[in-house]
Amino acid sequence: MPPGQPGAPPKRRNNTTVLVGALVGVAALIGIGIVVTRDDGSKGATSTSTTRTTLVGSTLPGSTSSYPEGTLDPSTLGAGEVLLEPVNAPMAEPFTPTAGSGNEAAPSISLPELPLPTTTATMPVGQVALPQIAGNQPGLYGGTRNAAACDPQAMINYLEQNPDKAAAWAGVQGITVSEIREYIEGLTPVVLTRDTRVTNHGFRNGQAFAHPSVLQAGHAVLVDRWGVPRAKCSCGNPLTPPVPLTTPPTYVGPQWPGFTTTTIIVIIAIDPVDEGFILIDLTSGDMIVRPVGADPDTPDLATGDVRVTLRWSDAADLDLAVTDPMGETVSYDNASVSSGGALDVDANANCNEAQPAPAENIVWGDTAPDGLYTIVVDLYSSCTAGDSHAFELTALVGGVPVQLYLGGEDGALTPTGNGGTVSSGTSTLLFAFAVGDTSVLPTTPGGDPGGDPGTGTDAWEDASLTILDQLLLDCGVFVEFTSMGEVEGGWRWIASNEGGDADFTVMDPTGNWYVQPNNQLAADMAVSCGFYQP
Repeated sequence: MPPGQPGAPPKRRNNTTVLVGALVGVAALIGIGIVVTRDDGSKGATSTSTTRTTLVGSTLPGSTSSYPEGTLDPSTLGAGEVLLEPVNAPMAEPFTPTAGSGNEAAPSISLPELPLPTTTATMPVGQVALPQIAGNQPGLYGGTRNAAACDPQAMINYLEQNPDKAAAWAGVQGITVSEIREYIEGLTPVVLTRDTRVTNHGFRNGQAFAHPSVLQAGHAVLVDRWGVPRAKCSCGNPLTPPVPLTTPPTYVGPQWPGFTTTTIIVIIAIDPVDEGFILIDLTSGDMIVRPVGADPDTPDLATGDVRVTLRWSDAADLDLAVTDPMGETVSYDNASVSSGGALDVDANANCNEAQPAPAENIVWGDTAPDGLYTIVVDLYSSCTAGDSHAFELTALVGGVPVQLYLGGEDGALTPTGNGGTVSSGTSTLLFAFAVGDTSVLPTTPGGDPGGDPGTGTDAWEDASLTILDQLLLDCGVFVEFTSMGEVEGGWRWIASNEGGDADFTVMDPTGNWYVQPNNQLAADMAVSCGFYQP
């Protein structure tokens, strides 16, 4: 399996007071992929790569291939030659029969721009470095919503029935034969949107043979968690990253319309994809999310500035509803609101056509309003799935998961993970999250000081400590607290670190609270952290 890749996910929005890559520019691209240009010296001459085209009945000029016309035969490649592989061109000696679904075609929609890295490295005359793009880059790949262009199970079944090919296939990927099923089921079917340089592998004389190739945009491939192509669907061939050439390449084989060496890319592993690949829908041009893995029963989802997704794993009808900061609610019976929120997927509705991996999804495609969002997860019906139903709930802002808060029956908000369970005993759960410069604060039951524990001084002390601790932690300030007891209207705390003792009072901690600094160090901390203005 590919090794883990370090790094943190990119962030679009900095929620500085919410409590609780993407593309990577690579400076030196020499050796990964180099093309050669030439100028014939005539007026108006343009730079073109060194190429030659296929002969009828064979891939390369002068070859003795006996394969049918149009078949790509990489076994005839010479030193320094890179094979051009158009969509729908059959390969000689493939690993498996086609695992593709339908004819492949170069994308015909307008593609999102990908900011390409530049290099300042000195290159020999006539050589151009190929841009490297991180495999997790949103919009790098395409797909047709809920219609996979590849059948990974067909590939798995064929390899399991042909042990010689299975051994060679596994060897290319550095896994054992027994790991093939798990490995391929962890790959994700996507469509290339750019001409992509890879190392392809055919099967010849009982073993895999590697050859450098450029796959035309439109090829269906399987990619790993880092977005690196690992299998070509039309022939089952295993793919690996390109190997640096020792000489400038010569591109051989049939050129497709629009082919140019200046648009070839190399896909590299930077950060793993956890929340799903963000693809461009090749029919609509919209952005969609495809979950990691090759499970055809998991639906693709729309995405946007804000996305709330509910997933579970049985036939029950669970419902998702999200209320925006203006008080409008998106749900199964109100599919859109004026702020741009819309219901994208409503699974297992009324217990009909239960899905193996159901999901409900609500999105704000464009910029969502800042403020507090509340989520309701409701058990509409257990259908035939028993009484208890575990679920996973995720809220993403700018593609980045944000902290969820669980609402209690008493109105308290408590930081929580992204899971939960509904049943006949607890059929509805409420959650909250924030977008932009908005605070979501853990709260405790209210009450007047001096009452019973949980509604009086204990509640004031607990609530004030939670508020102050979370405010400082969110700002990256770590302190030790000393309680100074109840004061008129609030609770006083000393927050100590190497900088000294900051004196704070949290006023009305179980109501419309605010924090009052009592000395200069406390004021400096509060201003720096953004929760106090003198």
